[in-house]
Amino acid sequence: MPSFKRTATIEKNGVNVSRLETGSHTGTHMDAPVHFVAGGISIDEIPVGKLIGEALVCDFSYKKRGSGITREDIEIVLQEKHETLGEGDMLLCYTGCSELWGNPEVNSDFTYLTGEGAEYLVSRKVRAVGIDFLSIEEFHSKDHKTHKTLLSNGIFIIESLNRELKRFVGQRVLFLTFPIKFKGGDGAPCRAVAVPKVVKRRD
Repeated sequence: MPSFKRTATIEKNGVNVSRLETGSHTGTHMDAPVHFVAGGISIDEIPVGKLIGEALVCDFSYKKRGSGITREDIEIVLQEKHETLGEGDMLLCYTGCSELWGNPEVNSDFTYLTGEGAEYLVSRKVRAVGIDFLSIEEFHSKDHKTHKTLLSNGIFIIESLNRELKRFVGQRVLFLTFPIKFKGGDGAPCRAVAVPKVVKRRD
């Protein structure tokens, strides 16, 4: 659990200072390739340009909780929305599990991306995949295929996006995600921001 302790105060020291202790995969965070790939790049080595881009927000909340998002699921959603995933796009998955945040049962029974789904995203050459709950991987996965497939192909992962993602379902957004930069980091908490794209009218 993260901890935040005030170590200096204005009353005693003339300034407020706090000590923060947290894991590298706490809260909304980004996984760097080195998280699962020996010799993979670390969080500080991800170019800033890759942290900003266009993202498609897809609704997978119809899936039974605890089931996996497959290639077919992704293709069906894209077809229904008349969308495509191109090179450099990001995919943000709204599963609805974030609506149940704090429910202990969901912590081990959440919707995830299958290894097959991850392979499909590699074939589409996306740059990043995000999800609105604790992990993109099935709980207690034995082979961690989803993580390894994405990260070994340089596709970074954003986990624990919150329920606000629901506001952007079916939309393309400008997505910005900036992790704490520390040398050799396998992951880091980050601030993720989605900005709706403005479509200019043609007169």
